[in-house]
Amino acid sequence: MANYRVIDKQNWPRKDHFDFYRGFANPSFNLCVPVEAQRLYECAKDRGVSFFQLALYALVRAANGVPQLKQRLLGDDIIEYDQLAVMTPVMTAQEGFRQVWCDNAADFAAFSHAATPNIEAAKHTAPAPLIVNGENFFCASCLPWLHFSAITHAEYYVGAAVPALTWGKLKNGIIPVAGKFNHAFVDGLHASRFFARVEEGVRRAGDPLAGRINIVPVIPLPRPFPGWLPLPALLQIQHAGCLRLQLQQPARFPQNLSH
Repeated sequence: MANYRVIDKQNWPRKDHFDFYRGFANPSFNLCVPVEAQRLYECAKDRGVSFFQLALYALVRAANGVPQLKQRLLGDDIIEYDQLAVMTPVMTAQEGFRQVWCDNAADFAAFSHAATPNIEAAKHTAPAPLIVNGENFFCASCLPWLHFSAITHAEYYVGAAVPALTWGKLKNGIIPVAGKFNHAFVDGLHASRFFARVEEGVRRAGDPLAGRINIVPVIPLPRPFPGWLPLPALLQIQHAGCLRLQLQQPARFPQNLSH
């Protein structure tokens, strides 16, 4: 059972906007944003992990960071889910697809550990949609054959608040990321915050996926050598634990190590 809170509709600052857009024949809007992902791809290749899963997890973390993307209409109530999962299609041997449910997780390792068996199993089953109760999820599809600049998503149902996302082929270091949002809940501001979180998660190459950054300002030495400068450095956790060392100033090494 998904956890959620009920929003006090009468005191909800968005009530007038919600009532206005609910009257539209189609209250949804679509956006497509180019996202720099070369760093993400390189680390996936370096570590032998799934580029697909890294990108999917970046979307999961970004979506869960924007409250408006977690809001839904349940009966007469406006609710906000504590957490969103993602439902993603996986291609089967018959070139159809099987939808797979992937829960949010505190870090990429936990996400991948839970998602990988279901993704692999889906590849060897018959094509079929996934029918679920509740709307504590968003849809996210990978379209790796096309580097597109716009896309219009299918409607879950008219007026659905479930976001739909698609990302495309990596080209010149860029992947297109498109999203469909319900204007009754989400404005351009909120969608922009979502895409900013996606861009930041991918740009930082691992921190939002690993859940943390380790910063080591100075490499400690037991005692300084003459002519030795400490090496200020940034150790940043990359995707799936890929570590890189960036020196922030040139180093001078001692000529006499016997001191």
